[in-house]
Amino acid sequence: MIFNLLFFILSYLPTGVPNISGASTASTTNYLVVKKGYVMSYNGVEGRANWVGWTLKASDVGPIERSNRFREDNNLPSRFKRVDDDDYAHSGYDRGHLCNSEDRTASEYLNEETFLMSNIIPQTPTLNRGPFKFLEAYCRKLAVKKGQQLLIYSGGIGAADRLASGVPVPKFCWKAVYTPTDAFYVLFPNEHELNKNWKTYLVSKNKLEKMTGFQFP
Repeated sequence: MIFNLLFFILSYLPTGVPNISGASTASTTNYLVVKKGYVMSYNGVEGRANWVGWTLKASDVGPIERSNRFREDNNLPSRFKRVDDDDYAHSGYDRGHLCNSEDRTASEYLNEETFLMSNIIPQTPTLNRGPFKFLEAYCRKLAVKKGQQLLIYSGGIGAADRLASGVPVPKFCWKAVYTPTDAFYVLFPNEHELNKNWKTYLVSKNKLEKMTGFQFP
């Protein structure tokens, strides 16, 4: 009943993504950004997204090839800390997508939009190319193979390290995924030794809300 109501509401929202942190354009650390393909809360002091949210359905997955053109998000206010591709040079961390590029392959513009550095966080190669990637693939399978519409949130919390530019390296990376019949929450340590099975890192909604400070649907 709750999930049916949630997806009924989503179908009438302009972005299809509820605001889980009360983000607004009046805030510097919880700044609301509405892109064509996703919605974001951005921290202009730290230079990273608090969270990115998007919907995913079969028609979002198409034939467009990966852009791979990482670039600074020049649409953020000039007073904000903004990251560019050079910030990751020789850091040992991957440029980890929050809204991943494979979820936006129906349009060249939408795919390129996922390569804005505001949508990127530092992830260990083990996480980015392992369980985080496998969860992304699982979500696309639900959308493409089973015809489901999903609502997805992703972000990073804490600071286990910092890039040379001062951008925090998250201690944890997380996802919240809603399908028409279910919801699950995943909290990944941003570490170099991880289990490849993303289900290892499932947590309760209550725990993820306490860890992030956000209120999930």
